[in-house]
Amino acid sequence: MKNPKRKMRIFFLGTNGWFATRTGSTVCAAIAFQDRLIVLDAGDGFQHIPALLLRLRLKRADVFLSHLHIDHVAGLHLLPLLPRGTRVRIFAHKSCIPALKQFVAHPYTAPPSEQWAKVTLHPLSTGKNKVPIAASGKPSRPSARHQAYSVLALPLHHADPCFGYRFSLEGKEIAYCTDTGPCRNYTRLAAGADLLITECSLLPGALPTPSWPHLSPQTAANEAKKAGAARLILTHFDANKYSSLALRYRAQKAARKIFPRTSAARDGMEIEMQ
Repeated sequence: MKNPKRKMRIFFLGTNGWFATRTGSTVCAAIAFQDRLIVLDAGDGFQHIPALLLRLRLKRADVFLSHLHIDHVAGLHLLPLLPRGTRVRIFAHKSCIPALKQFVAHPYTAPPSEQWAKVTLHPLSTGKNKVPIAASGKPSRPSARHQAYSVLALPLHHADPCFGYRFSLEGKEIAYCTDTGPCRNYTRLAAGADLLITECSLLPGALPTPSWPHLSPQTAANEAKKAGAARLILTHFDANKYSSLALRYRAQKAARKIFPRTSAARDGMEIEMQ
């Protein structure tokens, strides 16, 4: 019996930047797409992926890492929690793969060979990438309606190498840009997106420094407006600055003055793509 077509939903499992506090875990989100989760970064919020896979009765996860700062990869230590038989593909820009191979190994955590899940690492190139649906890298059957989905990977403006993504999924364009200041590639990734998920590390009115570029709510809203995005969600709130959810709502209010379709993410929030 075939499963009915799933509605595309996005789950925010970790919405803090830098470190976990009572306001939330470090950054991790997931898109429920066809027969899998597309996971955006693997901070401490990754701890909720096993339960989400079981809840949605999914056995596949494609994990996309923006960069290698600890608040974006620490959750990979929790890969042994994934249900037995789950197929997990971890994608990162090809420049990050050597360090990632060292991290997902002894002495830091259990290597893929010791996981209950089947875990594999996959390099992405700068520009457009086609991601095969089948875990083997080949379509599961020639007649499959969706044999691949498209991911655009472009470098962002950060202190260390960091990549933003734009996913083309069943006619929807979803951009994910975190740990960055404004830059040309940010605008390119966000242009006309149905949904822009971006960071909000700075407090309202704050300006980034040249050595530590990040976004304030107003800057994020201006970028979404300039890019012609349809909807904006703020996440990756600096835990040292955003010590309460009330401060996030202030950021949301500030952003909405510029871009009304803005929401501040919180752990446990779910949205449905219309």
